[in-house]
Amino acid sequence: MINIPEGTQYIEAGCGNKGFRKYEKGQWWFFEGFWRVVDWKMGDLTPVSSHPDYVAPVAPWNGEGLPPVGTVCEFAGFNPEETLPSDPMIGDHVTVIAHFKSGSIDVAAFTFFAQPEFEYLQVAQGAYGCFRPIRTPEQIAAEEREAGIAEIRQILTSSAKGSIESAIWDAGYRKQEAS
Repeated sequence: MINIPEGTQYIEAGCGNKGFRKYEKGQWWFFEGFWRVVDWKMGDLTPVSSHPDYVAPVAPWNGEGLPPVGTVCEFAGFNPEETLPSDPMIGDHVTVIAHFKSGSIDVAAFTFFAQPEFEYLQVAQGAYGCFRPIRTPEQIAAEEREAGIAEIRQILTSSAKGSIESAIWDAGYRKQEAS
């Protein structure tokens, strides 16, 4: 398999890993670690999308619908009543390998590494809602912050039997010393 440089439109026959060409701005360009203009005659050119080594890039998935085949994303969970110990954990990275119909529902087959006690790559299937784009560390921190705020809000609204201060203390919240 060859590494086809970005921007390649044609691959010249017989040039191995060096026959990358494009036609741009009224001139032919040749790739030699960088694109440069050439003035020699080209050989037999194959459109890059027809070349046997060409793999179409996977479009970034925005979280809508099922992730495209080839997408690496996060597992967002199954129905909790149907979860097995060998199922992926929420937040695990999974790779979508196929789409198909299960009855009338569109589903995606995906691979994931099972929990250590299962020790091997597994295949599972999930419908819309079982996947989410990989979150950044900033997104994870913001979600944890929102969850903490929601927990505090719940404590404060359920403090009808005593003061807000005692509800916070009883919930285990303490001032943390700066280190």
